[in-house]
Amino acid sequence: MAGKPSKIGGVVTGVLGWLVLLFGLSIALGLGVLFYVLWKPLVALAAVLMAISLGIGIPLVWGGRALRRSGTDVERQTREQALLSLLSQLGRVSAVRAAGALGVRVEEADALLTALAKGQPDRVALDVDEDGAVWYRGAALAHTPASVWAAPARVRVGARAAQEQGEAEGESEEAEAKAGEKPAT
Repeated sequence: MAGKPSKIGGVVTGVLGWLVLLFGLSIALGLGVLFYVLWKPLVALAAVLMAISLGIGIPLVWGGRALRRSGTDVERQTREQALLSLLSQLGRVSAVRAAGALGVRVEEADALLTALAKGQPDRVALDVDEDGAVWYRGAALAHTPASVWAAPARVRVGARAAQEQGEAEGESEEAEAKAGEKPAT
């Protein structure tokens, strides 16, 4: 939704500006021709109407363009922030995964990720694996070799797990101690 109101407002403002120009200049031209035929001094009135139409229509068209552009910029910045957040959470991401997270087409997500990798190489890196799949790595992994990409194993730690780990360590210490004691022959 970020940037959508500005983009819609920009379209409405631009259309309104073009309508003001179209109808205002058409009416000014029609009146100018009519006044020229009837009484020439009234042509100045048509010129004033033309100036008013231009004075209102041109700023509306320019303002609509600026509003659409600012909406597009806000939308792009929001998507970039979402991608950077996704990269910081997952470490690496493909264009397909990014497209699903952003709700955009895969081509658009790939273009956004590629632009991020080109524009901010210290925050995003692009890599290709053995299968030819393109992966984008976040800042934490941007300077890490590709062989270290694997996600760390997830371990659940609780009271029981800690107790089992302590018992396992105790058993391994006992086994090492027994191995160190060799029977005398």
